[in-house]
This record gives sequence, structure tokens and C-alpha cells, in this order.
Amino acid sequence: MIGDAAGLRMTQIQSLFTSLFDMNGTASRTRGWLVFGICTAATLGFLALAIARPDVARWLFPLLGLLTVVQTVAVVQRLHDAGRSGYWSWISLVPLLGIFAIMAINALPSGTPWLGNTKAGRLGLGALWLFVALCCVRVFVGAYWIPSGSMKPTLLVGDYLLVPYVSAHNLQRGDIVVFRHPTAKTDFIKRLIGLPGDTVQMQNGKVILNGAELPQTPLAPFIESTAGQGPTGHRPRCQEIRPDVGAECLKLQAQESQPKGGSYAVLNITDTGPADATPLFTVPPGHLFFLGDNRDNSFDSRFDQPSGGLGFVPFDNVIGRVWRIVFSAAGTSMFDISSWRTDRYWKAVE
Repeated sequence: MIGDAAGLRMTQIQSLFTSLFDMNGTASRTRGWLVFGICTAATLGFLALAIARPDVARWLFPLLGLLTVVQTVAVVQRLHDAGRSGYWSWISLVPLLGIFAIMAINALPSGTPWLGNTKAGRLGLGALWLFVALCCVRVFVGAYWIPSGSMKPTLLVGDYLLVPYVSAHNLQRGDIVVFRHPTAKTDFIKRLIGLPGDTVQMQNGKVILNGAELPQTPLAPFIESTAGQGPTGHRPRCQEIRPDVGAECLKLQAQESQPKGGSYAVLNITDTGPADATPLFTVPPGHLFFLGDNRDNSFDSRFDQPSGGLGFVPFDNVIGRVWRIVFSAAGTSMFDISSWRTDRYWKAVE
């Protein structure tokens, strides 16, 4: 008898778990409100933890994804219980509006159960499991958007990037790295130039690494339009002072090479910039030295932290190494598909 009771409880638990992901099932108003309350409270808790502990934020994304799946399925089941199509559930995923949509759906009275297409239900369930898989991948790969022009020409304003998480010990000179600013606590993207023990100096706009100048080979000028870029609408800095809107914005461009291989394009706007000539920096143990590729338009390790610069960046602040550009938007919004740069889809980053 005891074994039968335990088996019955196990069957009931399995049935309850399975019902949370049943795209063809139904849910009462009570269950709908209960799932909504639990998911909302858990989401707020996770967000509060992510704000208090940015270092653990990436581990919370799969949990947030699972909560989203459970809530979405509950919305589908509530719609079925009210005799409506589960496809309306996607309204619940719209930011802010989705909260009110879920509340309105939970308020619907029970009606004739929806006799939906089981094939459509399987497709919906497959889409949700795909979403779960993407959330799990998010544990190992971050996604970042470029808001400024400090890494031109390699990265442009509006590039959307995939950034696998790596340890600082696995980085090499020349890598483009995402890291947390030592004092501002915001995420930055720059190119790694100096490792612990390296000496770095700028002379006449050229990098002197461990006493040797990094060679530069001239390239054709970098040309872009003098127009607003990104959400802020800032116009790019050009060699010509205040060119007309829509005019060509030119910068000198060269290919810079690292001593142990690897090269990348860098830009030069002026030879008399505030950081074209610097003191000699010696990178301390456990720290890194970064520069932007747009050398005259980058607030990087050449500037100390009291003045708002990067200074030396601790190993612990490293987040990941830039891998690929997923897509790129040239306009003021990445949601404006007409402004997407078609030559930058799934482009490898060097």
C-alpha cells in the first residue's frame, strides 16, 4: 500500500510537471493567476540579484528563459480554456504591453475548450524548446550592441555582436575584448594591446610595444557619411572640421600588425591628438592595457581612471572575446530593418 501511494504521488508530480509544458492543455483562471504571480515575483528577484551582482547576471538568463516558457505556456492554456486560439499568447511577450495582456487573458472566463490543431501545438512547443536552448547558450555567449565609434573601422555603430565568455588568461594581444569599466561599472569594448609586464607608449600616434613600434601599412582612407549614428544621433568625427551633413567624412586608415602575428585596421584623424604622445606605461600583474581602433576618438587605457579613462583593467573585469557580428544597423535604431548593413551579416571579427 505504501509503495502504491508513493507511486501515485510520483505520477501526480510527473503529471503536474508535464502539464506546465502542454501546449494543447487548458488552465483555469486560478492557475493562470498563480503562475503569473510566481513568475513575476521570481523575475523581479532575479533582476534585483543581477543588479546587485553583475558578475552572476549571465547565470540567471536560463532561469529567466525557463520562467518565460512556463508563463507563455500558461497563457496558451488559459486561452484554450476560454475557447480562443493559443496564437494570441505571443502578445504576452511584448515588453510592458505583455504584462497587461497576461492579466487580461487570466481574467477571461472559462468557455468551450479550444480544439486547436495538434500540429500547430507541436510547432509551438518546438519553438519554446528552441527558446530554452538559446537561453542555455546565453550562459556561454553574450550579446552586445555597439553604441559608439571608438572601434571603427573594425566595429561600427549599430553592430550587434556575439561574445563568448573567456578568462583573461586565455586572451592574446590584438583580441577585441568586452570588459567592465573598473570604476564606471559599465561594459566597454576595446582591443587588447598590453599584457602584464608589457610596456606601452604612444609616439606620433604610433604604438610602441616593449620598445618596438607596431608597424603600420597605409590603406585607402576610411569614408563614411557625416550623419547621425545610433540612438544618440551623434555625427562621426572627421579630418575636416565640421563637414556639412551628408558630406563624406574621411579618416586616414592603416593596417597595424602585432609582433606574434595578426593585424587589423586602425584610424587616424589628427597627428596632434591629446593621446598621440603619452608617457611610458608598464602593465602591472593581473591587469591589461586596451586601445580603441579609432585612435583619436577613443577614451581608453591611455587615460587614467580619475579623469574618467580606463587605466589598467583588472583580469576579473574581463567578460569575453568578440567573435562575430550577427547584423548591423546603420540608422538610429537597430529595429529599422531598412538600415541594416547587408555586408555585415554573420561576419567574423578579427
